[in-house]
Amino acid sequence: MADYCLIGKRLDYSYSKVVHNKLGYDYDLIEVKEEDLASFVLSRRYKGFNVTIPYKKAVMPYLDEISEEAQALGVVNLVMQEGDKLVGYNMDIRGMEYALDRTGVCLKGKKVLILGSGNTSLTAEYLAKERQAGEIIKISRGGENNYENLHLHADASYLINTTPVGTYPANEDCLIDLSLFPALEGVQEVIYNPFKTRLAMQAEARKLPVATGLDMLVGQAIYSEEKFSGKAPNRADADRVVKEILAEERNIVLIGMPSCGKSTVGRALAARLGREFKDSDEEIVKAHGEIPAIFANEGEENFRFYESEVLSDLTKKHRLVIATGGGAVEKQRNLLNMRQNGVIVYLTRDLNRLTDEGRPLSQGGKIQELYLRRAPIYQKAADVTVANEGSIAQTVESIVREVEKL
Repeated sequence: MADYCLIGKRLDYSYSKVVHNKLGYDYDLIEVKEEDLASFVLSRRYKGFNVTIPYKKAVMPYLDEISEEAQALGVVNLVMQEGDKLVGYNMDIRGMEYALDRTGVCLKGKKVLILGSGNTSLTAEYLAKERQAGEIIKISRGGENNYENLHLHADASYLINTTPVGTYPANEDCLIDLSLFPALEGVQEVIYNPFKTRLAMQAEARKLPVATGLDMLVGQAIYSEEKFSGKAPNRADADRVVKEILAEERNIVLIGMPSCGKSTVGRALAARLGREFKDSDEEIVKAHGEIPAIFANEGEENFRFYESEVLSDLTKKHRLVIATGGGAVEKQRNLLNMRQNGVIVYLTRDLNRLTDEGRPLSQGGKIQELYLRRAPIYQKAADVTVANEGSIAQTVESIVREVEKL
């Protein structure tokens, strides 16, 4: 048994074990029923444990001491045995601080908008006050400042989303349109599944710095580690862990023209990386039948609907290599879904090597026409562009090298 753990009601989604293991020590995930919370806390089975939903308040009556920050925030996310006492701390505030600092945004004198009114909003408010924000506005559904009068706060410099809107499995949800805030200098998310929410992607599209939920998760871990081991928080370690998790967990999504080799390269790439391979066209065939028959009997519009639903499902997952249909990029919804948990690789190939066999939209000499329409979309969407002109093995190694640079 490890000396440290995370407790919560449901932890199958958690990256905490991965994070703490990467920091160099054993760490358990312990799901605890509500009726067993008191006995677990008082058993002192672990030297220290982190706490997540729904127990951040519920553990407090069982503790002997609570830190000043945890008292001010009204929640505990770390419990330590210190002598004969159980002491509660709040490391979420330090995790949020680390995430903010990664963006390079200074809050001093700035107007900060906080979405949500729950416990995490108190953490965001505490941090904004620490950083001497000039004005702090909390937005809630029923408060004086709400989602119907956001126009009153168009001058906000920084926005922190503390709501769960946009988290798995409702990845496509988003509370607000960032175009309402022309003065924004940065955005902060607390959600880490997906890695990029719709809100975060709006900010990226404007080239605004984004603090992610993964940043916050790893940040609070290095401050928990300080309590576990006495080791001073090392932000370089946190940066390394964030990068490693993204490298290991993000999907690699292949886009490109029909017959450019996405499926063949994708299978080989998945084997090279020890990942599962998924072909969106194959998934459509499994569910709805052969693609030429869908086009002939139901039309392209129905095919595109099936394609979007398949991609919505696949791109919510992690550690996949996904080959997409050539036209998938023409729907913005698909591109956003590809990007939320993935790196997008544009696979190019000489037009003379492309075929139209089994590809309804390419037949009749239309490959050049399709290319001219789609190529700008491929180029804009791609994080990486790789030519598939040599051997499959060469193409795979080129993709691996380019993705590792990100």
